[in-house]
Amino acid sequence: MIRPMTSRRALGDFGERVAAAHLEAKGYTILEHNFSVPEAELDLIARDANTLVFVEVRTRRGAADGIAAMSVNHRKAEKLLLAVDHYLDAHPALADTPMRIDVVTVELDRSGAVRAVTHYENAVRA
Repeated sequence: MIRPMTSRRALGDFGERVAAAHLEAKGYTILEHNFSVPEAELDLIARDANTLVFVEVRTRRGAADGIAAMSVNHRKAEKLLLAVDHYLDAHPALADTPMRIDVVTVELDRSGAVRAVTHYENAVRA
């Protein structure tokens, strides 16, 4: 699927690159970016040792601290769980792999410089 490049999309793409670099610095291996199904998208899919990690990235510019993390609500969690189900349907060999859903928030100042990157492990549960 081709997505139009908007300032919001550019901000999201930047945040995903920052989050991927942050995770790689922690020893994660990024397996895939932007796995999409009609209902939802998984921003990053990574491996942390022998655990498969689905990562939702939330990026905010000029917002108060913590606002990005609060944007993962119940509805968003349901969409993430649905996307994970689709991913596992497409990759049945991974069905017995330990897995979790993490959230990485990227907080930017008003000029767009990275102010904070926060990684919440196992942030979304069924």
